[in-house]
Amino acid sequence: MNKYMQSFMKLRCAGDVLNSMPRLSNAEKEITESMAVIKHLKQIVLPDPMKYSVIDMCAGNALTSVIAVHMLPVLCATAIDKKKRHGDYDRVKRFEYIEGDIKDCGKIDSNDIIIAVHPCKTAIDIVDMFNQSDAKALIMVPCCKGETYLSGKSWLKDKLGSYNSWTYYLALELSSTESCWWNIYTDNDILSPCNNVIVAVR
Repeated sequence: MNKYMQSFMKLRCAGDVLNSMPRLSNAEKEITESMAVIKHLKQIVLPDPMKYSVIDMCAGNALTSVIAVHMLPVLCATAIDKKKRHGDYDRVKRFEYIEGDIKDCGKIDSNDIIIAVHPCKTAIDIVDMFNQSDAKALIMVPCCKGETYLSGKSWLKDKLGSYNSWTYYLALELSSTESCWWNIYTDNDILSPCNNVIVAVR
């Protein structure tokens, strides 16, 4: 069994997480994507328990943020998506699901961590929101390839492929200062060809 699937199925909260979800269309794939994000989120929140809130952008079924509030010491999690979901979210403590535009999420401060799993072409908007906020971190698994505006982009696409060059473009758009670093991790335990994880931390 896949490493992330094993880790998830061993969680005491696995049943509670799945029972609060709408039906997952591709459960193994979605769980591995979420657990990859959780791995990086864990490294940020464990040193400061109950300090950070999670904002799950373009959340879909909100699997990642629901796992986060069940297994990590986060203050709360807010999931935001334009499309209404029909999960049993009332049973999840310290969690809120908002149906709406990610740009209407309110002020993002230094105790917030932005996560996004497969945010489609809004990935660049999420990067911009991170840059314009004081958020502690951004953890993103990009998917659909948007237009890249890198100089020499055709050469880069030939060398890296369109998905990797799109991921690299998104990372380059992150504000890079002495107090903010970023990295890209290709995670082969994610059961999807879109398996890059961008992590930016202030």
